[in-house]
Amino acid sequence: MLRPGGGRLPGRALRAWALPLLAALIAAATVLDVLAGGLLRHADDRVFAGGLPPRTGAWHWFWRTVVNGGQYWLVGTLVTLVALRTAWRRRSLATAVRAGIWLLGTEAAIRAAQTAFARTPPRTGADHLFTGGYLSFPSGHAANAAACLTVTAALLHATRRWWIAVHALIAAVAVGVVALGYHWPTDALAGWSLGLVLGAIGRVLIGPGPETARPDRGSPGPATRAPRQDSPGPQIYKRRHRVDPRDSAPGTRARKG
Repeated sequence: MLRPGGGRLPGRALRAWALPLLAALIAAATVLDVLAGGLLRHADDRVFAGGLPPRTGAWHWFWRTVVNGGQYWLVGTLVTLVALRTAWRRRSLATAVRAGIWLLGTEAAIRAAQTAFARTPPRTGADHLFTGGYLSFPSGHAANAAACLTVTAALLHATRRWWIAVHALIAAVAVGVVALGYHWPTDALAGWSLGLVLGAIGRVLIGPGPETARPDRGSPGPATRAPRQDSPGPQIYKRRHRVDPRDSAPGTRARKG
């Protein structure tokens, strides 16, 4: 894949953008399927054909705890604190301003989508679109978790293991809103994919956090002054005029020519 200015994009950049691009395609496909009443929307009805899951017991409380990881006030506060830390280390007020704009824009985009589709949730016993007062599609919990947690991980320069844990939590939130009967599966899928797209936008807008410089094993260490070499004059003279040790021995007489 080529850059706009020529050359090839590094493999790391391709991997970083692969998931957001895939998520954008999934979001578009899910929206089209829901609007057209396709296979995914028919599957929604079959998931809750036997009624909603019980709201008691360890199963319910486990998933409810997981879903709290998508509360906007919680993950939004987390992004705010990490972004302020990043702005302080950069000595950049613009970083904090961009983070605030992204947070407000993310919540506005999610709410706008929910208001536009106005889908009824499973608890109503019916699946209708454009019904005033309902905000089921897409799932706000899934979208907030995906957007805010990925931006937080990027600002903290998370390791690969932490990235895996972050995406596992994001997926668990999306599964949890369905397991609790709060949303249709397509709500969770659309929220998850929309959140990843918004998170990618946030990573570009805010930028990565400052990272402590790590010495590269393959790079040379700090520059050191080369040892000063003597001028080659005396060395050449010594090589050209070697002294015979027999001439310098005590008691040795000078030879007559």
